[in-house]
Amino acid sequence: MPYAAKDRQEFIKRINLTPDERILDFGGMLGEELPYAVSGITTKRQMTGAVLIKPTLLPFKNSVFKSVVSYHYFDLIPSDILGYAFDETARVLDKDSTFSFIITQWAAENEAQRSSLFFNDLLKSTGALFQHEFEEVSRLLFESGFSEITAESVKREIVIPKDFVRSHLLMLGNLVKKEKEQGGTIIKNLARQYFNNMNIHGEAMLPAIHFTAKK
Repeated sequence: MPYAAKDRQEFIKRINLTPDERILDFGGMLGEELPYAVSGITTKRQMTGAVLIKPTLLPFKNSVFKSVVSYHYFDLIPSDILGYAFDETARVLDKDSTFSFIITQWAAENEAQRSSLFFNDLLKSTGALFQHEFEEVSRLLFESGFSEITAESVKREIVIPKDFVRSHLLMLGNLVKKEKEQGGTIIKNLARQYFNNMNIHGEAMLPAIHFTAKK
C-alpha cells in the first residue's frame, strides 16, 4: 500500500526505534521502512532479511529481539490464534523490550472511511480479515506476560487512490460471481453498500489502534 507510506513512517517514529537494535517485523509489512529488521513473513516472496514464519511458532531462540513490531498484520490473524502469536512474541523478546503493533479500528469517522468499513465487513464475511476488540487484545497481551500495556487511537485522513479502488471492485466482482454460483446474497448486499457509498464519497483508510506493551 504505497499510499500508506507516511502512516507506516509515523508508526515507526512513535516507537522510537534505533537501527542497532535487533528488531523483528512480525508479518513483514515494514520492509521498506525497516530494511535492517528481520522480516517475518508467512508466504515466500522476495524480501531483504526475510524469514519464513508461522504466527504460532516463530523460528527463533528465546529472548533474541529487543523489539517486535507489526503493521496491520494481526488484522489477518483469527482471534483464536492471536493469543498464541502474542505468546511467541513474548518468548522471542528479551527482558525490558517492547512489543508495538497497529490494528484497524472498525469505526468510520466520515463517509469516505465508511466505504472502507463496508469493504472490511465484506472481507470479514469471507474470512480474509478479522476484527479484534480493544478489550480482548489487552487481555491476551496481559495473559502472554506483557505489562505497561498502552493503546493510542490513530486518526487517519488517508485517501485510497482510484487504482486501488479499482482493484477492490475487481475483487468484489469475482466474489459476487462465486457467491451467486453458490446461491448466496451476503457478499452481494455488502458489495452494493460499498459501491454506492464509494461512488459518492470515495474511500479512505479507517482509524487504527496503536498498542505498545513491555516484556
